Amino acid sequence: MLGRSVGLANEEMAAMADWDAMPSFDEKDRLVLRFSEVLTRENRVSDELYAELEQHFSREELVELGMTVGLSALVNRMHATFRTDVDDSTRALVGDGPVCPIGR
Repeated sequence: MLGRSVGLANEEMAAMADWDAMPSFDEKDRLVLRFSEVLTRENRVSDELYAELEQHFSREELVELGMTVGLSALVNRMHATFRTDVDDSTRALVGDGPVCPIGR
């Protein structure tokens, strides 16, 4: 649902495990996805990656992006830890939509 709310197509959401091969993602999209992956997996972003991000985003936007990635990681980890079920209203909205696979 979150992906749809920001305009991602079903095939883009399904391709998150291999986002760098998705032709519809532009340079800025790929930069955000790389940042998200590095921050989530390594919890440390290099000066070089920050320099690239600063070419496209203001300091305020970078803080918001970092908070969004961090909050998403927290929520995902909680759901994975407690194996939460999807409620009926969410299941009705999502249906058989694509899942975002974890891991590359």
